[in-house]
Amino acid sequence: MSQPGAQLRRPPGVSGPARDPVRDAQILRAATELLAEGGYPALTMDKAAARAGVGKATVYRRWPSRAELAAEALSHAGLADDVVPVTIGQGHLREELLATLASTTGDQNTSRVDLVSALLDTARQEPELCSLIRMRYVDSLHQALAGVLDHAAQRGDLPSRRNQSQDGHTIAVSAAIALLVHWGVVHDRPINDDDIAQIVDGVLLPLLQ
Repeated sequence: MSQPGAQLRRPPGVSGPARDPVRDAQILRAATELLAEGGYPALTMDKAAARAGVGKATVYRRWPSRAELAAEALSHAGLADDVVPVTIGQGHLREELLATLASTTGDQNTSRVDLVSALLDTARQEPELCSLIRMRYVDSLHQALAGVLDHAAQRGDLPSRRNQSQDGHTIAVSAAIALLVHWGVVHDRPINDDDIAQIVDGVLLPLLQ
């Protein structure tokens, strides 16, 4: 296992035959599927190679360790993409929240929410993965939602209260993120746009008001 704090990035390619981007994508897709199905314990170099239809040596030539393969698989699935707040304008807070949350889920083939949910149970025992999930997904999502709400408060779409940004916004945003991330565990199916609307209408907006 690589040491905690090590950079979760695939190292520069070693000498040898040129890398085949199609084969790289096959391996990363296989690793992503394994992570989504069973978390970090489900990912092994053998399983990734078998699912991708390549030899184990092909995987090791690209990623010397399981942690490095997992890290790039998560980045390939969009987990490391920064989430940005969607701002439309006055009177459109609900639409802004819907769009911001929807942008965090990824597509049905590489759902970021499903990956995060599957990895949560094992992340505490894997400091590198825990750091990646927290800093690059959860914290990024929290900042994006907080940015939407701060912008709405400045233009008068949210009530102005003392400590609202420190207390009310934090609680509302944290509740929405927790439900978003754990949706697949609770409902045993991927989250969709209707589910996101329920989170916004049933949890986020009522807490803000």
